[in-house]
Amino acid sequence: MDLLPSEKINAARIQGRHASATVSGRRRSGFLLGNRFVYSDKAGLLWLQAEPGEFCGLRIWRK
Repeated sequence: MDLLPSEKINAARIQGRHASATVSGRRRSGFLLGNRFVYSDKAGLLWLQAEPGEFCGLRIWRK
């Protein structure tokens, strides 16, 4: 998992698809951007990126 800069966070919000996935045994909601899953912590202060293989059980939300 990597910490993301603000420009990538904005790109994930605009271009990504709403999704939820299990990361390190915890269910997280965030955005799927390509083959990466971008999500925030509970406080919404830190945004993290999980690479393929670091997340499982992906579900994409329909609009």
